[in-house]
Amino acid sequence: MNRLSSARTAALALLLLAACGAPQTTPAPSGNDGPERAEITVGVLPIADVAPVYLAVERGLFTAEGLTVTVELVQGGAAAIPALEAGELDISYGNWVSFLLANQQGIELRAVAAGVAAAPGFTELLALPDSGLAGDPAALAGTTIAVNTLNNIGELAIRSTLEANGVDPDDVQLVEIPFPDMGAALERGDVDVIWASEPVPTVVKRELGAVTVVDSFIGEMEGFPVAGYQATDDFLAENPRTVAAFQRAMAAAVAIIADQPETLTEVLLGYTNLAPEVVEQLSLPSYQSTVDAATLGRVRDYLVEFSMLDDGLDVEALVVASTQTE
Repeated sequence: MNRLSSARTAALALLLLAACGAPQTTPAPSGNDGPERAEITVGVLPIADVAPVYLAVERGLFTAEGLTVTVELVQGGAAAIPALEAGELDISYGNWVSFLLANQQGIELRAVAAGVAAAPGFTELLALPDSGLAGDPAALAGTTIAVNTLNNIGELAIRSTLEANGVDPDDVQLVEIPFPDMGAALERGDVDVIWASEPVPTVVKRELGAVTVVDSFIGEMEGFPVAGYQATDDFLAENPRTVAAFQRAMAAAVAIIADQPETLTEVLLGYTNLAPEVVEQLSLPSYQSTVDAATLGRVRDYLVEFSMLDDGLDVEALVVASTQTE
């Protein structure tokens, strides 16, 4: 029987179930001051990054803004973009790399709220304990590495890490595997290494004895802007008050996390269904309150450096100014 048993795999699989929870039911206020749409669907990933969304649901912060929010799981930022275009999602969490690449391709997305920036340990490259890769990123040449989606922040972080350690990024193979499936794929030997965000690193370390090859956001990428909340320009044009209401609720959630850190633990216990001792070991990202042109400019410049994006994309035009709570 695999060490990563069905019961243990459930710790990650439950994230998928928790992400489809019931929406809030308080009706939106009427009149021109309320949101144009009282009910919206927000895409999230099964990771610790999206805790503010769940906190806003639990604390009634969306409800106070006249919004009924349904949370829906997505595999990654790149995977969420077609759902945004199709109107299946109204707003979605996604990495800034996929966001900028989409805009370059003519898909008009707008950054409507901040997400997270990198912090030590929250995203790592991990391998099995007998791999010989522990603490040795220079040995990654020739390996197969799992990322949740291709052409995303993971690919950028991996490229940067490899080059910083003298490895040609073309000497590794990237394989697309959803976060909840990465531990099992690593154990089966489908991949040599996984690039994963919390809670996956903590879970696979506990259950598989997985070892850290390297933190993926170090050196020049320390504190790197990772992801945030996005909507199409069409949705924004039709629903500016709805977007403003979402922004205010999210800003309030991040403020609560900053002022009451214990609240973060409580919300993570609720939507991840992980044991308290696991949550206490998580290395969490830096939750951000604002997104601006400088934030996206840093991501753009890295993408240009790695020939993933053409120079000249106007990031200032892609940011929706926040409307703060009075």
